[in-house]
Amino acid sequence: TKSDEEGYVQYGNDQLISKVGSQKIELTEFSEKAAKYLHRAELHFLTPGSRYWYFIVGEKSGTQSARFTFKVPHVNQKVPHKFVVVADVGLATKSLPFLIHEILNGGYEVVFHIGDIAHNLDTDEGRLGDQFLNKISNFAAYVPYMTTPGDHERFFEFYHYRHRFSMPNAPWPMPENSLWYSTDIGFTHFISINTQLLPNSDLGHSQLKWLINDLKNVNNNRNATPWIIVMGHKPMYCTKSVMAQECDQKHYPLRKQLEDVFFEQGVDLYISGHKHCYERSWPMYQGRVFQTDTINPMAPIYIISGTTGYEYLVDAQLSRPFWLAFSSSDEEKELYARLIVLNETHLIWSLHAVINNEEIENMLIIQNQHGSFGKAGPSAFSKIKLAVNKRNDLPPEPFYLVEAEPDNGYRRVVLYSTVLVLSLILFAILRNPYIRKAIRLRW
Repeated sequence: TKSDEEGYVQYGNDQLISKVGSQKIELTEFSEKAAKYLHRAELHFLTPGSRYWYFIVGEKSGTQSARFTFKVPHVNQKVPHKFVVVADVGLATKSLPFLIHEILNGGYEVVFHIGDIAHNLDTDEGRLGDQFLNKISNFAAYVPYMTTPGDHERFFEFYHYRHRFSMPNAPWPMPENSLWYSTDIGFTHFISINTQLLPNSDLGHSQLKWLINDLKNVNNNRNATPWIIVMGHKPMYCTKSVMAQECDQKHYPLRKQLEDVFFEQGVDLYISGHKHCYERSWPMYQGRVFQTDTINPMAPIYIISGTTGYEYLVDAQLSRPFWLAFSSSDEEKELYARLIVLNETHLIWSLHAVINNEEIENMLIIQNQHGSFGKAGPSAFSKIKLAVNKRNDLPPEPFYLVEAEPDNGYRRVVLYSTVLVLSLILFAILRNPYIRKAIRLRW
């Protein structure tokens, strides 16, 4: 709000009508043009699967907001859970109105935004952040909106991000040492980490310690939440592209810090953004593909879904490493991802064009053996038997193709075709008797 006024939230359904006061803070840093006061309220005694209405009231003025509704995620084990996943969404994203329509009408329980929010929250002294949040309130007022910090949020120690959002397991405003969290929804344990932290920093070590402990706790009762999905803004693996990236290097600090943890703790998916394209790996570890299918994966799958950043930059792929299962960098199609957890063993990840819902790819993961993928290190590769290698055409030894050369195969095709055509023309010319006679006379 622009005025210094306390407020409260009134909410309820057929069984409950309640009222809760809100916390209030003032934005003081790099926010001269932003709304000066932020408010946070926490609603209690919510029943899974139930729909609630709510509105916001200013205590002094009595000003009342519109009436909104939301639905608490259900706990019915026979009903799938459905989510939207995006990254790198800003006001310049041309398909934002279509995305809002899809979220409101698609029956989603949560929207996950994996970093680079608004591009940037602090731009123009916070005005752009206000404009973006007002825009997405068209869906965020109705569907839970959960965030992960990215590089565009890190300005002034994540000041705008820490104040404008409130995520689980952290006080508000969120301190820098709490910009990571986990939450359980149905069969899935979701983890959000801050990949902007230097792995060797104090905060980097604190996050890693928390992450390992969180994953161990989940694995102590993996039957309750068999799926583990980690979200972080920076990718773990990526192809060579127009913009230089750390993730396309063989030695990458973030991967060095996290990859062994993900493998040993049985992380099913790692989803990121940052790079403005779409890339999905096969199940892999240390640059090596374990299989070219997604039935009982023997290693984590890595996904980049940053295509809603096309209006800022298109990171077209310049290489095709062996681990790359699917990719897209069609700047005419901004894409969003749909995650459907069907049950304990089946999960669908699909990619759609925002403007018309065209399905770009669909991946079904079947995992009947949730848990650790094994001990990290060279011994991990003993899982890949020769028969599996032959069936899937996998190299029998560990390999690295992160720094693969650009795929210029089409150039060879053009060259060979040109040589062939010229050869045929020359042959036809030399077969002509008049030309042969002219050549003899000349000599």
